[in-house]
Amino acid sequence: MTYAEDFTFTVPDGSDITLRGKLFRPEAAADTPLPVAILQGGLGGPAEAVFPLAEVFTSAGLACLIYDHRNTGYSDGEPRQQFDPWQQCRDLRDVITHLTLRDDIDPERIGLWGISIGGANSLFVAATDRRVKAVVSIIPPVSGWSARGLQPADTLAELEALIPTDRQAQMRGEPAATIRLHGDPAPGDPVMFSDHEGQEFVEQAHKVPSFRNEITVSTLDRLYEMEVRAYADRITAPVLMVLASKDTVAPVEEAREMYQRITAPKEIVEYPGQHYEILSLHLPEIMSRTGSWLAQTL
Repeated sequence: MTYAEDFTFTVPDGSDITLRGKLFRPEAAADTPLPVAILQGGLGGPAEAVFPLAEVFTSAGLACLIYDHRNTGYSDGEPRQQFDPWQQCRDLRDVITHLTLRDDIDPERIGLWGISIGGANSLFVAATDRRVKAVVSIIPPVSGWSARGLQPADTLAELEALIPTDRQAQMRGEPAATIRLHGDPAPGDPVMFSDHEGQEFVEQAHKVPSFRNEITVSTLDRLYEMEVRAYADRITAPVLMVLASKDTVAPVEEAREMYQRITAPKEIVEYPGQHYEILSLHLPEIMSRTGSWLAQTL
């Protein structure tokens, strides 16, 4: 059995932003300090879409924390649907600090687990925070600049032209402009992801109330900045990396190159297919493998 409690945490940066999610625990271990896995989904994936995965970790004896990043889901922050990986990682380090002060969490056994941009965030925080003792990174986009390659040249030019225009509009006090996150692109209506192979997996997130099929235009700027590869040699915690052999959304060659430069204890697994496609086809096996690995490592 799994016990879930509402998790709220006000970020100590003066913004008065509260992050919200749930902390799951094995019910039989209610009074015991536990190792904890902090889970993060992919770009645009709200926490409640990830909640069903918690039992994999609690059944292995771990506490499991899943929360919405600022500006998204049930957490505070404006503009809504702005995803800033660097800021998410700063917030994650504050969340880690908060967990180390709880009596029911073992501060020496904190692990990170993430899918796609959540996997990239997990690698970056593992590289910059020695309190992280294990990290699972699934299909991570380790170079934000490569996100530009998701679009044909004409669409990319259209998107990049929107960025400075949106900056000016926000400076004038206008709402942040948005584009669709998933779907079929159309002239004058660009979309971030049109990965049909993984649509079955992505559509599961669409079913939860907190999902919104949009991101701010300014998210693009923030994604392009993220270069996790530069931090590969700083990672000291054990790493399990799970890749898709034909991934072009998070180019697999770049993830493989980063993996080779990690000097910490490491393991890599590849499944055949495209980005979210491997989650559509192999999620139960991936969950079992990564949950067991994280429990054993912590």
